Amino acid sequence: MRIILVASAQPAANPRMMKEATALQEVGYHVTVVWSTIAPWADEFDQLIFNRNPAIDWIQAGYHHKHQKIQYFFARARQKYWQIINRLFGNVFDASIKSQVLFSQELIKKATGIKADLYIGHNLGALPAIVKAAKLHNAKSIFDFEDFHRGEHRPGSLQNKAVSDVEDKYIPHVHRITASSSMIAQAYENIYRDKKIITINNVFPLSFAVKEVVNIPVKPLKLFWFSQYIGKKRGLQTILQAMSNFKKNEISLTLLGTVSNELSDYFKNYISVLQLSTEQLIFLVPVEESTIPEIASQHHIGICSEIAHIENRDLCLTNKLFMYLLSGNALLLSNTKAQQSFLNEYTDIGMLFEQKSVESISRALQFYIDHPDVLNQHRFNALQLAKSKLNWDIESVKWLNLINQLTD
Repeated sequence: MRIILVASAQPAANPRMMKEATALQEVGYHVTVVWSTIAPWADEFDQLIFNRNPAIDWIQAGYHHKHQKIQYFFARARQKYWQIINRLFGNVFDASIKSQVLFSQELIKKATGIKADLYIGHNLGALPAIVKAAKLHNAKSIFDFEDFHRGEHRPGSLQNKAVSDVEDKYIPHVHRITASSSMIAQAYENIYRDKKIITINNVFPLSFAVKEVVNIPVKPLKLFWFSQYIGKKRGLQTILQAMSNFKKNEISLTLLGTVSNELSDYFKNYISVLQLSTEQLIFLVPVEESTIPEIASQHHIGICSEIAHIENRDLCLTNKLFMYLLSGNALLLSNTKAQQSFLNEYTDIGMLFEQKSVESISRALQFYIDHPDVLNQHRFNALQLAKSKLNWDIESVKWLNLINQLTD
């Protein structure tokens, strides 16, 4: 039985899709992944994924910005054309998706060109592709709401309307829907009331977990944060401001991810103004996701400093949160709706702080410095929670049961 996963992102930049693909292949399905190239940092890691998973068919849709420059240039020009059409005339000829996703048309062409029993879509750009392919080949489809897409843009904006147009046109034709957090699932169930959405958490394989909590001195208190990209709108400035309330070198922050020279200079200037030492802010380049827990475990606290400047940020549970658990990190989470709900459900693994509140973060950091026994207990509890419940080995059972329901 053949299953095709479609994503408008690269495999290394979409760990959620990768976990599903490998799980399906391991239980005997013939798996094909149709993907688009959008993140230069991921090229090297993609190749490692391809080499490790030769049984999966990997099909690129779209063009590489370096290796296929001419085609890439025309694809960008085409997208700008559809942005004009969408602005002037609305969603004619699927202008909404064509204006939003660079290679949406290539994804449709590749997906519809392969007959399968089930099509699974990740990211908004894959939604039309899986619906069209499933209809053409009389197959089933699943779409995954990794984010609350219509909540990624300002309400009333052209982008917001375009996303809503795409979802409203294609979601009614999807056979099953999953979401990465219970709040994203609820938000979409409120919109599509005839759809039952299953939550599949952004957890990682149990093999990623460290064996035990790494014993490191409480001072300096070591904070860790990672993402695909390091940016300005992730709440990191507030963390640095809070660090400036402590003695020099009493706290350090490690950031792992792709960072431009401009942003690197921005943060270096930022800590200079705050009179923090250069040793207190450490930049690490992207690594394979399986090696992140080893790096994170050398720190006390994993930070999720999300700012709910858009609704999606308020509702999502990022994959970094679950990676911290496997690393044996205590959690320091901003009080978004989703993260507050998470810590209410799973207690004694971390602390909440008020978004954009330097004082709130400072109090949490001071508490952990003053109570190293609590810090170590939270780290231990976090690792145990990951090993006993919040890991892909357990979550994948729910995922595979859904697949079996559609393919039996």
